[in-house]
Amino acid sequence: MTCERSRSPERKVRREVLCDDVDRWGDDRRLWGGEAEPPGRARLCAAVRDAVETALTAKQREVVEAYFFDGLSQGEIARRLGVAQQVVQKRLFGAPRGGRVVGGAMLRLRQALEPAVAAAPARAAAAQATEAPARAAEAPARAAEAPAARAARVAR
Repeated sequence: MTCERSRSPERKVRREVLCDDVDRWGDDRRLWGGEAEPPGRARLCAAVRDAVETALTAKQREVVEAYFFDGLSQGEIARRLGVAQQVVQKRLFGAPRGGRVVGGAMLRLRQALEPAVAAAPARAAAAQATEAPARAAEAPARAAEAPAARAARVAR
């Protein structure tokens, strides 16, 4: 009986609905949790979109957008395009020839994004350096508020 229930189609549907809800929560948590997007993330995402548009062929771009942006599997993409799954895999990751990988969207994207990825840590460090003096100036004010807040809690 336990085996039948664990393999039931209803259980699979419930699991898929739960996974969809968890995925949706992950997308929306910044909206209600006050969690800010990491600095530079928007710039890096824009660089990725730009690299996809400029560095890839039309066939590679179609596969990359379906795989990474739409979340389709390689099999789903192959069925949609009417090609073999191996073709999709080769368009994404290339094929080994003569001891090295030839073609493939990921190789082209990696080469196109190297400057943006290398510049990201430097930009983050510069942003932290400009924020550090402001935080240091606010620290004495926070320290002064702490005893008052503690006293207010004790008084309750």
